[in-house]
Amino acid sequence: MKMWKIAGQLKNRYALRIAVKEALDTLPTAVCYFNLSGTVKLCNTTMYDLFRKIAQSDLQSFDELKEALNGCDKSTGIVRDGNVFLFPDGRAWQYSAEKVKTADGKVYTEAVFSDVTELYEKRQELKRQSRELKKMYQELKTLSENVQEATREQEILNMKSRLHDKMNMGVAAIRQMLRQNTTSEENAAAVVQFRRAIQVLQEENAYPQDDVTEFIRDAAVSGIQVKITGNLPETEKALNLLLPVMREACVNAARHADATMLYVAVEQSPDTVTLHMTNDGKQPEEEITPRGGLVDLDKVIRKAGGRMVIQSWPVFVLTVTLPVSRQKTKQEVPV
Repeated sequence: MKMWKIAGQLKNRYALRIAVKEALDTLPTAVCYFNLSGTVKLCNTTMYDLFRKIAQSDLQSFDELKEALNGCDKSTGIVRDGNVFLFPDGRAWQYSAEKVKTADGKVYTEAVFSDVTELYEKRQELKRQSRELKKMYQELKTLSENVQEATREQEILNMKSRLHDKMNMGVAAIRQMLRQNTTSEENAAAVVQFRRAIQVLQEENAYPQDDVTEFIRDAAVSGIQVKITGNLPETEKALNLLLPVMREACVNAARHADATMLYVAVEQSPDTVTLHMTNDGKQPEEEITPRGGLVDLDKVIRKAGGRMVIQSWPVFVLTVTLPVSRQKTKQEVPV
């Protein structure tokens, strides 16, 4: 009777062990329990399958598992990323091991592989996006620095261009004063041209306002009358690009052509404004090669999306075309 009782208990224990094993085998997680000596006590099918892929053998002990995990490299086709192992089939398994204690005081080592494929892919995507954002941030930072540098260069160029215009107007006025019998008022006006140039040099970040009326007055002091037909653009941006060209044309007309008149014909279209500038002076004896102020102005015009063309024959014509938005235009200035 006693033997039958013992046999029944053993049968129940075996049935319980089988039930536990079957339950473990249904888990998507790989689980294995090792006793204190490191041998396998209980292991599910998923753990056995993973270990065969890692070590090409059956799992026998905890030491074998640790050795196999430490030996993962390119030759096994399994890549280790911290405690995550990437298998050739594209799945990612996160490994962990810890001591567990049963109710009767026995201690086991629990080794677990959890399928974290989706989580790992999302984490990698976040890392990739983070790298992209850092790259974009650096590009934006570099772009911002370049914009600031370009702005500084443009400001310097504007100041140099304004100084160049003022000095040239002053030189032209003095030349006019020396070549003709001028009144004391005209002589004083010529000196004012130099004072304006000196003021630009003396004032820090000096950007004196420039307008068509001032340009015509300066030209008159230099001995050049300006005749404008058509309507100039009214926006400050367009005028700041066109007035330096008109000043340069005026200076060159006085210096190289001995002109007394500068003619500026303005043509407007919905998208562009074009200036044709010529004078009543002597015509060029050879083809004009831009240099000095014209070269700098050509760079500024092209940077703004426009173009500058110099015609040497049969008559000299300097043509400048700029893109403009639809806007009000500045009326002709009477001369």
